Amino acid sequence: MKKLLLIIICIAAFAFSAISPVYAAEQTAGDEYARASSRAAYFFEQKDLSTSLFAVPYTYCVKILRDDGDWYYVQYAEDEGIYRALYGYVKKEDFSLLKEVPEVTYLFKSITITYSADDGDASLPVLDEIEVEAAFYGTYYSGATAYSYVLCRDSFGYIRGANDDYPLIDTPSGGDAAPKDNGTDSGQIVTAVIIVALSAGAMILIFVSSRKHKSE
Repeated sequence: MKKLLLIIICIAAFAFSAISPVYAAEQTAGDEYARASSRAAYFFEQKDLSTSLFAVPYTYCVKILRDDGDWYYVQYAEDEGIYRALYGYVKKEDFSLLKEVPEVTYLFKSITITYSADDGDASLPVLDEIEVEAAFYGTYYSGATAYSYVLCRDSFGYIRGANDDYPLIDTPSGGDAAPKDNGTDSGQIVTAVIIVALSAGAMILIFVSSRKHKSE
């Protein structure tokens, strides 16, 4: 009888240990993204409205790294090509949480910046205009003046102009504003619950049987 009881206890312990990793996987599996739901969805250096850098391009996304109250700590862009990943904060109210990883996440937009030398003395030869490629991150407004936040030759900064002529992403109906399904295997949970229930039932039967033997 004691050996049978010990076996049942071991089975129950195994079942509970099987449930735990499933729930842990549900908490951590996959990446979460949020889409800029307006043209004023700003990206901030810190959780401070005075540290805004640019408005995340409308309908494009940020990758959520941490939920921080009214804010998300996020990544925008990746270390790829002319782009470098930026890390900072966005206001939750300006973004829609996505159910699944979108096909297009960040905007890739290359712009050309033209530099020209000061004419100076007209009798001296001057350099021709120089064109350099820059990565566009988003628009920043200072009063009525629009600027673009760009990465050019490993330096971040602003140039005059909005550069908002980028294609918008079609947002499918019902694709936003809901938690993402991480694809948890519910069958594992059901199996573990059944094992626990059977173990509990067996323990009750053993208890009832042992009391009958004692009474006899």
